[in-house]
Amino acid sequence: MTRPLRTRRARTGIAGATAIVAILAMTACGGSVTGNDGDSAGRTTITVWAGSTGSTEPLKRQLIDQFNSSQHKYKVELEVQPASTEAHAKLINAVKNKQGPNLVLDDGAPQELGQVIATGSVVPLDRYLDSAAATLKKSDFTKGMADTGTFDGKVYSLPTQGGDYALIYNKKMFKAAGITKPPATWAELERDAAKLTHGTRQYGMYLPIGTGGTAPFYWQSMLWSAGGEFMNADNTKVEFNSPAGVRALTAWTEMVKNGTAYPTSLQTPSDNGNTAAMTSKRVAMAINGAYNLGVLDEALGKDNVGVAPLPPLDKPAMNLGTNNSYIMKGTAAQEAGAWAFLEYWLTPKTQAKWGSANGFLPTNTRTADDPTWKKYLDRNPRMKVFADELSYAKSRPSIEAYAGISDALSVELEKALLQKESPAEALQRAEAGATAALR
Repeated sequence: MTRPLRTRRARTGIAGATAIVAILAMTACGGSVTGNDGDSAGRTTITVWAGSTGSTEPLKRQLIDQFNSSQHKYKVELEVQPASTEAHAKLINAVKNKQGPNLVLDDGAPQELGQVIATGSVVPLDRYLDSAAATLKKSDFTKGMADTGTFDGKVYSLPTQGGDYALIYNKKMFKAAGITKPPATWAELERDAAKLTHGTRQYGMYLPIGTGGTAPFYWQSMLWSAGGEFMNADNTKVEFNSPAGVRALTAWTEMVKNGTAYPTSLQTPSDNGNTAAMTSKRVAMAINGAYNLGVLDEALGKDNVGVAPLPPLDKPAMNLGTNNSYIMKGTAAQEAGAWAFLEYWLTPKTQAKWGSANGFLPTNTRTADDPTWKKYLDRNPRMKVFADELSYAKSRPSIEAYAGISDALSVELEKALLQKESPAEALQRAEAGATAALR
């Protein structure tokens, strides 16, 4: 955590979901961590910075008001920040000027939090989670969820909203091709893609492509499904350049080579092109997230948009996107108040209200038993597919160098998909670039 920062592009926490959840932008006008201690009623004021969430902001304010009405010790004040790709740099600058918040809510780049932690301004959360009095425990999160906020063995942030992806398919195209159910394995997907392909007019599958974080985010599931690992156990060495990695990438490149997958030209910076490819009816299947169902439903009709678990190469695998929250150092009362609010924000009741209103997945596993959430899933069975995948989802490594590693990999994945390099050549070059990013 003490290595100097490197220049990097901003990435997403929940790939694609940041299209609707703005990445936090920290300005120097935030609440003070050293003053601003109380209101007229003697309550300690807790300043929370959060990205704008559009139509869901009223609900966020409503839930904060409920917290403020529930007790007499603390009062949370929300400061909504505009979108920015330099969130952490601005937060660090604000902290240095003693203008930072007490709590950052739903940071969209949790894997890059290391640069903020390195300033010594983020409060480790282990002592809160281990406390006998805590209503929130480490056991409330899956290992994959907990790993998103763990740096060097310490928990510095907690996932407060989650997301993943699945196979989205066009039911009408399936019916026209005589396919009665979505593929359950990658081999079945390849066979179905061939049936769904009609020359260059319609392709069976859209495969992720483009530099940036999205393609590596999706591809890691292929790697894990094939039995490979992205990095070693202590995140000091990349391991994706392996026989399993070559097999995972070959599964994609062969589909492009035989003409059943569409890899290019419809890509956009926001969603990697797969949504546009589906709404234009150029492809019948794509890997996509719940955050784009609204767009797909509008273009294709809700009854025509199917969702199925991502078909595995071997074993089920899923990558995890989260937006995480963390406490900034302040007075003892401010830190205690920030924790009290974080506990409240992660209660199953609050998680269920928030998730069912905006399509995010709860991160507290106890939310699965919440009546509001269960009712929501009963009414939205497509969301249940995404929710069920969380049980085996893993997270990307929480290290400062992740962005550089991802960038190096994305460039080579693109070359392989465009048939400019073999999978083995691409992963060998990606390993070299990723290793350089680690140094």
